Amino acid sequence: MHFAIGEQPFYRLEDALLQSAVTCLKGIGEQRAKAFKRLGVNTVIELLYFMPRDYLDYSHLSMVDSLVCGERCALHLRVLNEPKNVFVSRRLQMLALSAEDETGQLQIVWYNQPYRKSLLRKGCEYIFCGQVDNNRINRLINPIVCSELPGILPVYPLTKGLTQGCIRAAVKCAADTYLEELNESLPGSIIEKYELMDLRQAIHTLHFPQTFSRLEASRKRLAFEDLFVYFLAVNTFKEKRKSQKGISFKIHETIEEFEKKLPFNLTKAQHRVLLELEADLKDFRPMNRLIQGDVGSGKTVLALYALKVAASSGYQAAFMAPTEILAKQHFDSIKNILGTEVCLLSGSMKKSERDAAYSYIETGRAKIIVGTHALIQPGLKFLNLGLVITDEQHRFGVRQRAQLVSKSNTVPDVLIMSATPIPRTLSMLLYGDLELSMLDELPPGRLPIKTHIISKNKRAAMYGFIYQQLLKDMQAYVVCPLIDYSERFNVKNAIEVFNELVDRFPNLSIGLLHGSMSTYDKAAIAASFRRGEIKMLVSTTVVEVGLDVPSATIMVVENAEQFGLAQLHQLRGRVGRGKVQSFCFLVCEEGSNMQNERLQIMVQTSDGFEIAERDLELRGPGEFLGTRQHGLSELSASSYANMSVLLEAKTAAAEFINYCSADEIKRFNARLKKIYNFEIAKN
Repeated sequence: MHFAIGEQPFYRLEDALLQSAVTCLKGIGEQRAKAFKRLGVNTVIELLYFMPRDYLDYSHLSMVDSLVCGERCALHLRVLNEPKNVFVSRRLQMLALSAEDETGQLQIVWYNQPYRKSLLRKGCEYIFCGQVDNNRINRLINPIVCSELPGILPVYPLTKGLTQGCIRAAVKCAADTYLEELNESLPGSIIEKYELMDLRQAIHTLHFPQTFSRLEASRKRLAFEDLFVYFLAVNTFKEKRKSQKGISFKIHETIEEFEKKLPFNLTKAQHRVLLELEADLKDFRPMNRLIQGDVGSGKTVLALYALKVAASSGYQAAFMAPTEILAKQHFDSIKNILGTEVCLLSGSMKKSERDAAYSYIETGRAKIIVGTHALIQPGLKFLNLGLVITDEQHRFGVRQRAQLVSKSNTVPDVLIMSATPIPRTLSMLLYGDLELSMLDELPPGRLPIKTHIISKNKRAAMYGFIYQQLLKDMQAYVVCPLIDYSERFNVKNAIEVFNELVDRFPNLSIGLLHGSMSTYDKAAIAASFRRGEIKMLVSTTVVEVGLDVPSATIMVVENAEQFGLAQLHQLRGRVGRGKVQSFCFLVCEEGSNMQNERLQIMVQTSDGFEIAERDLELRGPGEFLGTRQHGLSELSASSYANMSVLLEAKTAAAEFINYCSADEIKRFNARLKKIYNFEIAKN
């Protein structure tokens, strides 16, 4: 089972002793403390809440003759020969030996671990715990060596200077010494009613699970609390907005007049949502609206209308996008269509450029400000911010929009846009503080994208077809789950695929784009692809939002089984934007029936909302949650956070407001202030 990593849950602020630096723990000096700091762990409490990203089940022994490619197992084996070192390349060294049990033999290999040679002896017996090679059933990769079965082992995120053994030892020391200092954070009535594990037990089980059922109970408890605090924030934000008086904007230009200036006709769905926006903008009650629309449904033009209304009424409007590529694209569109005083603000600006932009914004000369997270930096001040728009809601959320709204000296209207289709039942839970508009219609004339699942042995034929398409002045994306090689994940990485395709198609212009590149280099590659100078762009999911290239007609997703359906749908939406037939190829390993069923959904429909509903049925809501948009930890955004936990946490939060004591309000207000920058108000 696999769990994601991310922000840690927030703990009670009064647990002062737990704020001790990790250097108080045995075995952690200054150098290791610096390594832990790179993982976001500075104190004992942060170490106790440091979430494993995976768990390895080594609680029982397997036999050699029962092994399956790719599975993890524990084997009791006798070593048949002295280990041998083999130099595969300058950067890769392999240590190999043979071993057996009564049912058969297999080869054991370690990569870049030469020290193990002195620890293993011919004729001796050991327990080897590791993963069977994905392609060779008689080979075990990078196993740990034990004298007894280790049980269920947590796997933590790593950084240079730390090993799994080091982190496990540090967590054990912290738990043994300090866990009793951790106070319960939920009211006893909630723990009893929803049958939750107590906090100390939940933290201990998270790191030292005896069984997976106990681990599940631990994760339920911690996810419940995280979601409980989130729903307290949603309820508080909603009630606060209800009681506030906002801005009644003047409508100087009708929707019909606005449409005449556009180089295309609006769909019926766009016209319907524009009427909803117009009513919100004219009303004195603050607008708090979410527009959900499938990829390519035309949300940006709705934002343009709202921006124009705000600017023509004498107010400033802020438009926040998740990436600099997307922010620049919106900036160009707004400037071309509206032609008003538009300013771009991004984190990569030089100080002189940023200072000039700040001055332009603070004096009110900039009417529309487009930017990234740079818009919520503490140093930026607006003169009269009247409208806040955030694009790609799955990248932002309550915390970020609260930060941006707080920069206004009045109560601004808030418009949020999302291209991630979310089932309506889940939308009502997660975005209960928002009015919902649906863009359920695509512009006419677009051809359905032909989607195919490609097995690994058909990869070469697929790229041959793609090459012929690229000779017809088409362009292609190739998306990989990782940037570079990883021993842990046997998947295609962007650098490997880029080199492979450059060798295969030397006469094609092929580009490489990933998140570790500088902002300047990313922008340059993206611009070159938009101009058609790059025919094939190999990238990570950095292209999920922000690139709109009509001549890009092919999307290849390597190791598609590694992605959720919502993300696959987003990636597929990068093509099919012109009037030429487009293709999406999902390259995958042979997988389980459930995995095949999931990917077949992509072949059967291009309706994002239907895909979302089917994914919710198959995998629960984890695909639609995340830390950045909700202020949640990845624990509660993981696959464990099922609908029943969401519903229970929402109900508990609503009930809590009615019966909580002053002390409990004070405690949770400290947490809400820290996470979301506002507090519960109760008479």
